[in-house]
Amino acid sequence: MELQEFKEQMPEIFEKVKNDVKKTTGRHRAGLSLGLAEMGMTPHGFIGGMHFPPGTDIVMNKTPLKLILETQPFEVVWSYTYHILLHEYIHSLGVWDEQQCRAITLRISEEIFKQSDHPAMILAKTGIGAYFPNLQIIYRPPEQRPEGIVIEYIHGFDRESYSYYS
Repeated sequence: MELQEFKEQMPEIFEKVKNDVKKTTGRHRAGLSLGLAEMGMTPHGFIGGMHFPPGTDIVMNKTPLKLILETQPFEVVWSYTYHILLHEYIHSLGVWDEQQCRAITLRISEEIFKQSDHPAMILAKTGIGAYFPNLQIIYRPPEQRPEGIVIEYIHGFDRESYSYYS
């Protein structure tokens, strides 16, 4: 599957994230935007996504997403996207401590995905290394400049935000 085609599915994945968080924690937030940006990767790791408190943007790194789309089955791509969006959504709810956010992400994943071998569970427990154990990629995108990175926004991402205007 190509990234352009997958971007159309990202709002649906986010709706599941929001519903799962509401179901398991009772917490909810509307008004978020999703942007994709080339943030690169190194052998030491990469940033999957970011949320800038108290803002409304979630920015997902395109570099690993494109790699996963090229090399993994759809279930892993879907689970990776769910995992990143879940983690960043929890940050957007005010959980800024990284370890606490990871623990909540794992707890919610365990409540939602009952099978321990589900890719979303594997990602929550062990991280992306489970699918890329020998990650040797070094890539820093040319569009990273001191003044910032180029962000491509996904239209219609947080659908609830637009319902007030209908």
